[in-house]
Amino acid sequence: MSSLAAAARAGRGRSLAEKGSVPLRYWILWSTILGAAVFVFYVLLTPIWLGIRAAAWVAEFRARRAR
Repeated sequence: MSSLAAAARAGRGRSLAEKGSVPLRYWILWSTILGAAVFVFYVLLTPIWLGIRAAAWVAEFRARRAR
């Protein structure tokens, strides 16, 4: 068991006020990953999903019309 974990359990750990600011490189990395994820979801996956749904609706319409 580390002394830091033991101190945190005892209430003597570092407070949030003692933490420094987040380095700029982490903000840039986070923004880049978030931007890529938004692009993949909205630009790539959403049209694919809509195409699959449209194909299912057409198939259902044709199946009902064939009865």
